[in-house]
Amino acid sequence: MTGRHIVTRSALADGLTALGIRPGATVIAHTSLSSFGYVVGGAHSVLLALRDTLGPRGTLVMPAFTPQLCHPSTWRAPDLAHAAADPRTAAQMPPFDPRRTPAARTMGVLPELLRTQPGTLRSCHPHVSFAAQGPRAETIVREHPTAWRFAAHGPLGRLWDLDATVLLLGAPWHKTTALHLAEYATAYPGRRSGLWAVPEPDGHGGSRWQAVPELLVWEGDFDPLGAAYETSGAPLAGTRIGGARCRALPLRDLVRFACRWLAEHRDLSRTLAPPGWHDVVDAEAPVPAGELGAAHTDPAAKEPIP
Repeated sequence: MTGRHIVTRSALADGLTALGIRPGATVIAHTSLSSFGYVVGGAHSVLLALRDTLGPRGTLVMPAFTPQLCHPSTWRAPDLAHAAADPRTAAQMPPFDPRRTPAARTMGVLPELLRTQPGTLRSCHPHVSFAAQGPRAETIVREHPTAWRFAAHGPLGRLWDLDATVLLLGAPWHKTTALHLAEYATAYPGRRSGLWAVPEPDGHGGSRWQAVPELLVWEGDFDPLGAAYETSGAPLAGTRIGGARCRALPLRDLVRFACRWLAEHRDLSRTLAPPGWHDVVDAEAPVPAGELGAAHTDPAAKEPIP
């Protein structure tokens, strides 16, 4: 193999500095390790460069999602249909443990590496937890209600409050988790909510399932949304680190822009709810789960799943 970029820890740190990342910042990072080329030291070098740049007063956040713990009713593969219909299968799903459950491999190498570092904290949502390291980590992950998982009453809302920076290191726009905040805050045609199954420990090493109210989110138009943001003149810093196209931008500016864009461009009225959803209804009213810029902790109503 020839022509690969060779990327070192110092080159990574220089690139982060060129993006405007400064000591003491709060950053939610999305990374694609393979996009850099050949990173000397691998994923650990990327994590070290992030810590070098943020310094001891900076806070690093990454999504540490666990879709492997979703209810079997969400499984799409035909050969799994029989097992998915058996309630004993769902009962044997391992319960989520913030300290031990690994982030899904589909999240990439960096979130799992961050999760395992000394001093890293993790929010408690069994499907969409966030890992955070730094002096603001506890504030960010302390509360993550099970219902309305991406709304302003959880970690994304705290990142808004802290005026965080979104960092895309070779990652595409559709990986930008903060854009879900705009989905919760914006009415658009076809916006729907329903009941979504989440696991809880049953006390015997397995899981019992509860249905919680949730918004049906969709990343399918995040790439054109991001492209529109790039041409809008809104705050955005860009550079290349090795072969990776990297971007840094204020979370608040991105979410405000996304709210306007979704209202003008999104229409999901003809789409079908994916497997696993129940009691799906139109969601034209505001989501009752906090407002941007204000901490809010509405209790989530739960219904048992047979």
